[in-house]
Amino acid sequence: MFGDKFYKRLDDLEPWQQTVFALALAERMYPNYQLYAESTGNGSAQVFRHALDTLWQYLTERSSRLDLSAELEALEEQIPEPAKEEHYGAYPALDACVALSCAYNSVVCRIGEEATEASHASVGCVAGFLELLEGKPLSDEELYEQPLMNEELECQVTLLNQVSRPRDAAEILRIRELASQGGVSNLGISLTDE
Repeated sequence: MFGDKFYKRLDDLEPWQQTVFALALAERMYPNYQLYAESTGNGSAQVFRHALDTLWQYLTERSSRLDLSAELEALEEQIPEPAKEEHYGAYPALDACVALSCAYNSVVCRIGEEATEASHASVGCVAGFLELLEGKPLSDEELYEQPLMNEELECQVTLLNQVSRPRDAAEILRIRELASQGGVSNLGISLTDE
């Protein structure tokens, strides 16, 4: 949905920047996963939150010695399978898991497309939700007319600009704060964490 210029910039990010970008999108989608876990009893918001916090710690504390592969495995056990569920919330929860898995994979595997994949998951999450609300598929033009989609696109552009700065733990923590949006997700969902 974004132009080629945006995705070219994403693909040109250094590995740590791709990680931060994907992680920030996962942070932003955390309330979607939390609502799904709490309302269905499936998945674990605690495991998802721990995986988020662990990777933020890895990125900001030089002395961090963490088993990221084990964290990724624990997360994978919590990924919903929407085709096997009746609850729509499984879809946004899956998108959140995709973004968080992309963040981990950008450290563990480093394919180089993780930020783009996380971007697609987050935009797709919003598009799917808007189409659910409208009760029909929407064209790109119709999606671009929606305030929620515009917020998503603006957020991703802001994140890209933030992660393009030199690496600094304090800056990464500012990006985390920006991404958390006071606990409001990319779908406008707000839940208390405790």
